[in-house]
Amino acid sequence: MASFWGMGNGLGEYILVLLVYTAMVVLMRYAHPRVELNFRRTYWILCIAWGLGVFIGNYLFYLIRILSFLPWLNNALHAFVWIGLCLSFLYAGCYKKPIWEQCLLFIIFSFLVKVGEHWILGTWDLPYFFFIKGNLAYLIGWSVLDGLYPYVSMVGLKWVSRFVQGVIVPQAIW
Repeated sequence: MASFWGMGNGLGEYILVLLVYTAMVVLMRYAHPRVELNFRRTYWILCIAWGLGVFIGNYLFYLIRILSFLPWLNNALHAFVWIGLCLSFLYAGCYKKPIWEQCLLFIIFSFLVKVGEHWILGTWDLPYFFFIKGNLAYLIGWSVLDGLYPYVSMVGLKWVSRFVQGVIVPQAIW
């Protein structure tokens, strides 16, 4: 069960993690209360693509030792709920903003959630980020990489729009 919940974790810890996600969404909602009607198809495409990609990618990155092991429930919630639903919601509200601002928002929100998961579940615990020593470097490094979400989404949506009608392809604004 340790590979499912994580060592010493149970339902209570995962409820706390979901409360952290909820708090982040409450903050996001101040900028935009809901996904615009014309962006909803794009939102669900992002949710599914990011959720699946991150869930599989996190495990593969663990296998090649650049990511600490995330217990299966943590990986699923992080990938499908946090990245898929929550960060796609953030993107739905900020995709018209300058790209530097979008990236900064993703870095900040990602860092807060990683610190929360680290504190509550004991995950995100590698003592290095590639060749930089320290767990803080690890948390910051992966958060900075998460800041690429807007760029990767723009490229992915441009490709998907060739096959799916009604997909909004954001343009980078500096």
